[in-house]
Amino acid sequence: MPSHRPIVPSDTMRTNVLGDSSSATASGSGNTESATGASSGRWDSGDSGAFHEAPKKRRAPGAVAAIACIECRKARQKCDGSSPHTCTRCQTRHLECCYEPHTKTRKELLLQEIANLKQDNTRLKTINREFISDANDLKEQHQGLQDLHDWQQIILDILGRNGHDRDIIKKLRAGESSESIARWLCQQQHISSQLHIVPPEDRSLLDIVSAFEHHYRREDGLGRDRRSDTMRLRWTEVTASQTLLGHLFDLYFTWVHPVHMLFSEIHFIESFRTNNETYCSPALVNAMCAMACHLVDASDLEEDVDVDTLAQAFMNQARQEVLPQNYTLLTSVQALAVMYLADLSSGKARSATGYLRASVEFLKAAELDGQSPAAREISLWGIQTLNTSSTGITYQKLYAPELPHMARFQHVDIQSDKAVWRFYRTVGDQRVLPVRPSHAIMTARYQAALFRIIHESLNLYCGLRGVATAEGILNTYRRYLDWEHDLPPILKIVDVEAQPVPHILFLHIQYHVAVVQHLTPLLQSGFFEGPNLQELRRLVIQHAQSGVELLEHYRRLYSARYLIPLLCFCIIHLGDALIRYSPEEPPASNTVEFSLMLLQQASVGFPICGPLQELFKRTAVDCGAKMPANVDEITGPLRSYGVDDILDACTRLDYKQPVDQSTRHIDDNIAVDWPSKWQEIVNSPNQPETPRSTRRTMSTSTTSSSGNEQHMRIASLLNR
Repeated sequence: MPSHRPIVPSDTMRTNVLGDSSSATASGSGNTESATGASSGRWDSGDSGAFHEAPKKRRAPGAVAAIACIECRKARQKCDGSSPHTCTRCQTRHLECCYEPHTKTRKELLLQEIANLKQDNTRLKTINREFISDANDLKEQHQGLQDLHDWQQIILDILGRNGHDRDIIKKLRAGESSESIARWLCQQQHISSQLHIVPPEDRSLLDIVSAFEHHYRREDGLGRDRRSDTMRLRWTEVTASQTLLGHLFDLYFTWVHPVHMLFSEIHFIESFRTNNETYCSPALVNAMCAMACHLVDASDLEEDVDVDTLAQAFMNQARQEVLPQNYTLLTSVQALAVMYLADLSSGKARSATGYLRASVEFLKAAELDGQSPAAREISLWGIQTLNTSSTGITYQKLYAPELPHMARFQHVDIQSDKAVWRFYRTVGDQRVLPVRPSHAIMTARYQAALFRIIHESLNLYCGLRGVATAEGILNTYRRYLDWEHDLPPILKIVDVEAQPVPHILFLHIQYHVAVVQHLTPLLQSGFFEGPNLQELRRLVIQHAQSGVELLEHYRRLYSARYLIPLLCFCIIHLGDALIRYSPEEPPASNTVEFSLMLLQQASVGFPICGPLQELFKRTAVDCGAKMPANVDEITGPLRSYGVDDILDACTRLDYKQPVDQSTRHIDDNIAVDWPSKWQEIVNSPNQPETPRSTRRTMSTSTTSSSGNEQHMRIASLLNR
């Protein structure tokens, strides 16, 4: 059968077909299907030349929800809705459109909701407790005021009829105490005859006089403070709990104030209780609380209260309360000094240093009007001593601040100091623990004297006194020896059996650190050799060992938990001297273990100890000291400390004494003059008796039985 060649459609046919489709589309007739087919079709370019209709494409779905509703799940259909909106399918079929989250997501949401509810519950419980406490206090105050009003009115009526008004006013103006006036009232026959009106349990003599004082302050214009309890100052906005504030105050006055006495405790407490801002201010209160938070045991706080968060809240308010117009107020100067201690404890030495420098600068222009001479002296010497201590121990910069040229504690009555000290740690200790004399004022006085010598040593080595000669250095060393010799007996006893209070131990530790730092530049100057060098080394080792022995006393009596920051620097300075100059006796590994252990115990409340541990370990490695086998157990979880961490601990990248800056100011001929000046200044018969360990010539042998005994004692301490 003959094959036929397919006829290729002409251009006219193509035009007609396409034209028809176009016209159909343009005409808007109902022939949509043919129009679509024609327009979407194609001509076969092969031999057949046939026109093929394009296959129909499946309609692409619209937006698809990540989680389908329940009805769409059941029907296994795509869902385009999202909670709380109804999907198209449910809307069309008039179904209830509900969404159920994924099991994992639902669990997380439930856990988060439970956690939020727990937090809300804890917060509400705390608020409820505070409301209940406040309500009880108000009830007691209301009942007390009501009873007091009725009773005092009766007494006032009796006294008003018998002409004692003027006598009472005279006695008040003469400054007689309430007790003496009350006793005088009881001796009056007409008063005694009327006292049966008052219930026996309410017959308080002091309350009788309080009524008269209140009445006559209002009537005769004596100008006394009339502020009522409803007008009490709000010292802090962080907490309304008087229990918490009392706990923080007790911690501060137990562990911080006796060491760094920056203000008068007696004057502060009186102002705090009477709402007087002469010796107290919100900035000072919040700064003290921020510092005390570093001594708080977390178990003493509510479950939802974080110690670090609480400390930061107090610190933030302290910053807000130090206003420019109040910079020269003495309470602001004191607050800045306490803020230095708080920030240093947190490992923020760079900002802390700014607070201390500001405190020293504003102290020069402080407004002291209205301050008692004793309170002024305590603040003046306390802040200057803290500044010198910080400079000499942390070596922020070889800087020697100015000290006032005035007698130390000239107006402070040390003999009448009746302050007591107790081993306070947690709420309730104040009721069960025994007390003993604190001697804090006396300690502060001798601490100020010590830091005048440290100030002179800093001046020598930073070149402010010219070249550091043998005479200048030995005169300062002689002053150190005289300071220790002149200590009163109550401050000299530091044996562990005598249980010295912490601030007395700290005073002696500072002394030994100061002597070590005074003599160390000589060891590294390169000017000494032979017996003279050996004797200098012996003195440094002796004082370092004595300081470590006192640190062990502190740990045994009070634990290292309460070692405040500057004492933590003393640990590494004493340990550094021993591993450098006495690596064998005691073994350097024992010294490293002891120092790291103390820092770890103190790090519970003082984050600054972490970077100090890291720096001390680096020093031990550089000196070739063997690290203890359990070093990771001692120092806790391994953490890497960067540059910022180190700077926030020391304001420098190292804690060590910058002897390279000191040695450049030492006289080149110091070694030549040293033996003769030693005999003249240290071993002079005209000087007070010196400790046995220093009564030797610079050319004698350094071996002694007393030195060996001390090596053995220190080794025993470090091996415990």
